[in-house]
Amino acid sequence: MRRTRIVATLGPASRDAETLPALLETGVDAVRLNAAHDVAATHAATAAAAREAAARLGRAVGVLVDLPGPKMRTGAVVDDEVELEPGRRLVLGPVEGPGNAERMATTVADLAAMATPGEEIFLADGAIVLTVTDVDGDDVGTEVLRGGALRSRKGMFLPGAEHRVPSFTAADAAALELAIGIGADFVGLSFVRSAADIRDVRSRLPREGARPQLVAKIETRAALGDLMAIVDAADAIMVARGDLGIQVELARVALLQKEIVQVCNNVGKPVITATQLLESMTRAPLPTRAEVTDVANAVLDGTDALMLSEETAVGAYPLQAVRTMADVAVAAEGWPRNRLTPAAAISGTDAVAWAVAHAAVAAAEDVGVAAILCPTRTGATPRRVSAFRPRVPVVAVAHDPAVRAGLALTWGVGCCTAAERDLENDPIDAATTAARGAGFVEPGRLVAVVAGAPGTGLGATDTVRVLRA
Repeated sequence: MRRTRIVATLGPASRDAETLPALLETGVDAVRLNAAHDVAATHAATAAAAREAAARLGRAVGVLVDLPGPKMRTGAVVDDEVELEPGRRLVLGPVEGPGNAERMATTVADLAAMATPGEEIFLADGAIVLTVTDVDGDDVGTEVLRGGALRSRKGMFLPGAEHRVPSFTAADAAALELAIGIGADFVGLSFVRSAADIRDVRSRLPREGARPQLVAKIETRAALGDLMAIVDAADAIMVARGDLGIQVELARVALLQKEIVQVCNNVGKPVITATQLLESMTRAPLPTRAEVTDVANAVLDGTDALMLSEETAVGAYPLQAVRTMADVAVAAEGWPRNRLTPAAAISGTDAVAWAVAHAAVAAAEDVGVAAILCPTRTGATPRRVSAFRPRVPVVAVAHDPAVRAGLALTWGVGCCTAAERDLENDPIDAATTAARGAGFVEPGRLVAVVAGAPGTGLGATDTVRVLRA
């Protein structure tokens, strides 16, 4: 059983009726819908198709809607891609219709007020660099310093302008409404600067019904200064290395990745490593050796999940990319590792629940259980058990498919279902029966079951039992 989760961005290359089910069958645990691209109706249909395909496979899939955020972007370009040549002039400003290699629009209405001659502008995760030569009305004239192929609506970064754009935009509000409407399991918050950004979005969620988990994307220099508070405020974290690599020195990105993953591991928060993990597979059927090493090192760092972006959204080899990522993750997981003891288990809240999770993992190693079973109504118990990185599978047993889908980013957690009444009346028997039926454990094997006594309230995990399935 692969422990590291895989998130795949869906797009034109992967949302058709054949490729989408194949992606799930190949190993995708959660799908990402990028609200910066496509329209709401397309995303809603894609989410429904993903869930239907997962149900046919007898499992749940997590749905992550990524808000556009205050990110500056270029506009649409002719034929969806233009080649920018070094030394050529490019004007950024209002334009009717798709732009071209000489003139294109941006999402920043007052770009001319922010730009200063001599300043650099970075496009497409820094792959393309422009220098501002002149400002004339609403037009910003630039010279291409480092060229390359630019696709429609790619990211743009203007140093020093980060705090001059709002943290939550009208486009974010529309995307959040979409996410709530389709029952998204996760919402990605782009260009988070502080914990206040997360609290603001959480205040916009409905008070009743399903509430998506908030994934804070660490991709700004400001976020690094408030990292601990952001991790505490969010439900999960994404190391968004693309934009982060523009805002900080490239040589620091790998170290920051390790630091952010370690902070998340220490408090038991799921963390996703993202951007360019298998970038060459957008156009090639095989990855580079460096990319394979990058994926393996992310797993060894302790990441809960790995994310594919263009590789599956617009790439020529989406299935091969997922298969490669899964194979590399499994190989890396075979490397000897020490069991973690999160700081939250020592000094955090819910001391009893953390102690029971710790005891279950210790028992699993001491007596050689086949799996740790976690009957759950919220997903909190399997997340705590996962935080210790046990060597045996963790199986969440839940009635609500939204709870199972909400565990799609959590390391090492497999899911199966049981009737709500059975879980209420006898959670231990319900969990062992469900795990046997789903093939997670063989009859007669030892299992550890982490649960609350029948009739106890929500979150009252207070018991670990070792028994034969």
